[in-house]
Amino acid sequence: MFGKYKMHENSGVNPPYAPAYPLEWECPLRTLEVVTRVDQSKVAALLADTPFELVNDRVAFRFMLSPGHTLALHAGAMFDLMVSVPVRYEGLFTHTHIFMYCTDPMGIAAGREIFGYTKKDATHRFEEKPDGAIDGWVKRRGTPLADFSFTPDETAPAVRLVEGDEQPAGEIHIRRVPHPERPEPVYADIVYRRTPLEYSPPRSGRATMTLHASEYDPLAALEPEILGAHFMVSDVYGGGFAVEDRRLLKRLIP
Repeated sequence: MFGKYKMHENSGVNPPYAPAYPLEWECPLRTLEVVTRVDQSKVAALLADTPFELVNDRVAFRFMLSPGHTLALHAGAMFDLMVSVPVRYEGLFTHTHIFMYCTDPMGIAAGREIFGYTKKDATHRFEEKPDGAIDGWVKRRGTPLADFSFTPDETAPAVRLVEGDEQPAGEIHIRRVPHPERPEPVYADIVYRRTPLEYSPPRSGRATMTLHASEYDPLAALEPEILGAHFMVSDVYGGGFAVEDRRLLKRLIP
């Protein structure tokens, strides 16, 4: 089911008769990153229940295609939309994802249960053309969330998520387990992970992005201003104990 990867005995994840996933996986990664500016107070409100320190007012919309993802062999690929902001926490310079959407149920379950991701289910279109142009869309349960396009252009400004040579690395989230009796967490902690990536040099271009208003997925309420866009490819992308930096940083509850 998972290619060469198998379940770990006593791994803590659900057994084979429930939603199950291996802790190891791999695939290449093709990422269109649209860097935007967002009113910092809107992002701060989303992170108000975290100890993470916002670095600036930039938000990255990352449309990520993973062909041959070993969690999604049946589908041929996994797709994620990560809406990410740079943060600092106790010496780490990293990202947290304020919104996440994924096309694969195993990717959703693993992300939420192991790392505290905000992943929700989605469908997608991500079409690359011979000239390097890209267009696509993201929907959730039939409701449009985002339409996007990218045209390579060497004259386009090269804008990164953070000014300067050092860019945030890895991901940090608060992982919460709901209480079975009351509407509150029974357990919560802070988890950091860093997966191996060897991205190609960013290929600059010009992007369009239309976010659709949704009561349940308020991406459009961010009202992002596009600053720049680029496309990157990594043939090295994977997860698991052998290749990742995985840390449980702090237990919050109990």
